[in-house]
Amino acid sequence: MNKSLFALTVGLCALFPSMGALAETAAQAEPLALEEIVVTARKREESMQDVGMSLSALSSDDLMIRFDTDLQTLQNASPNLVVSDIQQGPGNPAAIAIRGIGTTDIEKNFDPTVGVVIDGVFIGVNSGAMLRAIDLESIEILRGPQGTLFGRNSIGGVINATRARPSYEGFSGRARAGAGNHGEFQMEGYVNVAATDSLAFRIGGATRNHDGWFYNATQGRDVGKSDYWVISPSVRWSPADNIELYYRFDKTEQEQDANTLLNMAQPTQAFCFAYGQCAQSLTTPQSGAPYTVLQNDMPPYQTYFDTETHIVNASWDVNDQYSVEFVYGGFKTDEEVFQDWDSTALSLYHTDRPATWEQDSFELRVNFTGDRLSYTAGAYYWESAYGIDLTSYIGFGALFGLPFPFDDSIVFPLFQEVDQTTESLAFFVEADYALTEQLTLTVGGRYTDDDKTSSVVDASMPELAIEGNPDNPFQKSWDEFTPKAGLRFQATDSLMFYGLYSKGFRAGGFNGRPLGGEYEAAAQPYDPETVNNFEVGMKSEWMDGRVRLNVSAFFMEYKNKQEEQSVPAVGGTGQQTKVTNAAEASINGVEVDFSWLVNEYFTLEGNLGWLDAEFDSLRDEALDVDLTYLELRRAPELTATIAPVVTIPIGQGQLVARAALRFVDDMELTFLNSPQSSVGSHEVLDASITYMHGNMSVSVWGLNLTDDDSWVQAYDVGTDPSFDGLWTYTAVRPPRAYGAVVTWEF
Repeated sequence: MNKSLFALTVGLCALFPSMGALAETAAQAEPLALEEIVVTARKREESMQDVGMSLSALSSDDLMIRFDTDLQTLQNASPNLVVSDIQQGPGNPAAIAIRGIGTTDIEKNFDPTVGVVIDGVFIGVNSGAMLRAIDLESIEILRGPQGTLFGRNSIGGVINATRARPSYEGFSGRARAGAGNHGEFQMEGYVNVAATDSLAFRIGGATRNHDGWFYNATQGRDVGKSDYWVISPSVRWSPADNIELYYRFDKTEQEQDANTLLNMAQPTQAFCFAYGQCAQSLTTPQSGAPYTVLQNDMPPYQTYFDTETHIVNASWDVNDQYSVEFVYGGFKTDEEVFQDWDSTALSLYHTDRPATWEQDSFELRVNFTGDRLSYTAGAYYWESAYGIDLTSYIGFGALFGLPFPFDDSIVFPLFQEVDQTTESLAFFVEADYALTEQLTLTVGGRYTDDDKTSSVVDASMPELAIEGNPDNPFQKSWDEFTPKAGLRFQATDSLMFYGLYSKGFRAGGFNGRPLGGEYEAAAQPYDPETVNNFEVGMKSEWMDGRVRLNVSAFFMEYKNKQEEQSVPAVGGTGQQTKVTNAAEASINGVEVDFSWLVNEYFTLEGNLGWLDAEFDSLRDEALDVDLTYLELRRAPELTATIAPVVTIPIGQGQLVARAALRFVDDMELTFLNSPQSSVGSHEVLDASITYMHGNMSVSVWGLNLTDDDSWVQAYDVGTDPSFDGLWTYTAVRPPRAYGAVVTWEF
């Protein structure tokens, strides 16, 4: 940890209150208090301080001064949250881990462990989950299993994003334009039109372009270009006072260079000893610099990612106690990427991978609110389909008996087609019962039945041909009941204690990428994993509402943990991504969220997360090797954020300055904890200054001002405990970015 940097920041924070003391007399004229934060973490609106579980939340005002462009820059809003753009494939796929629980693979047949929910709709893949939503109203980070109300595969937690709905109050809008380094240009905005007092329309849109921040030394040009646009119309209609209908459509298109990877092959890995394609050191890539790459045969804009989203919400307030709500969500992606995976100037391993994803979900909920009893009950149905036509171009000839030196232009194309479908049906209920005026009991549960089908056609495995093989496609079903129970004690109006038990469930599945591998790798399913979470916490406000302090401690038992890793293909060229139920683990931790309204000019916010995550058992059964000593991926022992916010009146306007310094402890990115891909402790500083006057504002912003170049993703390719494999590649955090934005509201 850079202690001097962190100490300087703390010292500056200590100075601000004394500066603000000059206005303390004026501040005493009107009592100051932090604004109440309203969340929908339990599918209904309630104060964050009344919810008996761990969560952090950001309002639309918070988001306006943060300049978060994606979920990666959002992570300083919550303890024990690690988010990375994993620099693979189109659509900016995200690796999200909460409390050390996450998944990193880009394949859509691997279910995520952290749910991303937009307007009440669960997005079932990590591609497209990076924050590209516009016109956001709030974001909530729910930590721990959320299996009762949010359901599918949310064993680590949920990131719940809500966008603004059309308003019945006249005509309004916002336009925003800005530019920054690396050729950054962005525009976004919305227009709201109220046709009547019960019918309103809203249309939003955005575009963002940048030139990238990498230099390809092989081709002698800059790479990493990206062009993105989205259009988002919506309509809201109340045909009666107690009925409301809402529909939103999103269309996005993204065109970009394939993501840039760095070769970290060491002397014991095949790329190094067979081809001489070696990293310069344990921590330095072959190119010599984290933002210099050596890829070949990479034309500009060889990647696209298009999405369509449909959301329908219908609500009916039957009476003062009962309400009914229906939510439909449709999400569709169409993508293609030609990618150089070997990260060298040779043609060793390239892929062409067009793919489609389509999901539909239907949810019906009944809400009841009584004097002592309140509950939410409902049913949920999900279906999805994933298809990929993968062509892998393998140039590993020297490794498999061909003469050396090997002409890297000679490649072996391997073809594989994978189609997977999922159907899921669930029933759920969660109820609160007031045992006394101060003590409330929460009980709930969800029953889930998942059915998955997988078909694989592989040119290297004729036994996988669908015709003549009654076992292909493969099919398997799993079901699970995930209970929840909690007690909430309201000691005073501003002090609440809670205890909580919850269980999370992540469905089983099939290995959808057994390229060049064995038949059993495609046919053998892996089982579900579960997490039992035990949690106690306190939520409090002090100093007449000027200090908010929330603390939680938890213990989680991880059973049948799914571990995905890239291992050598059996009896052929290439490698396969294989998931096995390899482990049991224990995860303990403490989380602290705080806000301190020092005076009307200065607020200090922050969070702290401590994590003790370890395998209780981990064994490679095929090799009879004990791997319990390994560390969980993306589970840093300590995360901490300190964020001062200063508001200064200037003339008829005001200046708002915000900074957020985040510390992340060292952590592992690969299953086998490869030293060349380990991430040391690091700090990331984001900041913005905004001057607001009337309906105009001008801002300057900076992301990663510390210019941290830590790895955000890594993979050991073709590696298992008995073989150091082909190579290791890494991806680096985007460098320092800064710019200016002008916003006009009307």
